[in-house]
Amino acid sequence: MKIFLSAVEGQADIMDRIIDAGERMHYNLMSYYYIQNKGLATAERIRDHTEEILIDSGAHSFQFGKKVNWDEYTRNYAEFIQYFDRPNVVGYFEMDIENIIGYDKVKDLRRILENASDKIIPVWHPPRGIQDFKDMCAQYAGKIIAIGGFRGTDIKDDQFIMFLKYAKKHNCKVHCLGMTRKRILDKVPFDYTDSSTWLAQANYGNMFYPSVTSVYAKVKGEEKKKQILNNYRQGMKMQEHYYNKWKSVCKD
Repeated sequence: MKIFLSAVEGQADIMDRIIDAGERMHYNLMSYYYIQNKGLATAERIRDHTEEILIDSGAHSFQFGKKVNWDEYTRNYAEFIQYFDRPNVVGYFEMDIENIIGYDKVKDLRRILENASDKIIPVWHPPRGIQDFKDMCAQYAGKIIAIGGFRGTDIKDDQFIMFLKYAKKHNCKVHCLGMTRKRILDKVPFDYTDSSTWLAQANYGNMFYPSVTSVYAKVKGEEKKKQILNNYRQGMKMQEHYYNKWKSVCKD
């Protein structure tokens, strides 16, 4: 299991401190939407000092209450993918926004992305139906597929293992989005997950791993940066723990 720490592209100073200390980061997830705003140079530096990278489309970051030319956005995303890609970038998530544009249009946008790269990751949501999940596993056999892991919104906790087992019949690797709940990670050997909880807990003044603990004051400036840096390093320990726990099950 490889747990990707997300929201790193907005923490350039923290990433610089890690890199300048000579530490190679394990697994990071960045959003194309925020890369546009935060600067490409930061994303490239993070990419070049990280073992493996995932890129999210960022579509969910600004879809509500704003008119968007989704075809143009997707074409720009596709151009970015072709420019940014390196062997250590393992995948790029599709534009899974059928709640806004409908599933047929999502598939149209997926084709634009797949013309740019063979690393596009389809994301299944329950309204698509179970048969669509099965079809997706067959169509993307041997590749990465994604399911949602947000509590109470996608798949019930006791159902995750069934989805994982079916995907494995088609040799698919499964990414569970937004999943770092220890109770699930200890039982379900996803290939990949991600979470920004490491950063959220630092903002609340809490340590992230091995348990959420109130050890910090809510401060600003340099002390806040130290909190965030410490939580990122705790996140790396979590990555190492679950990689070692499931490495005999989750093959690279």
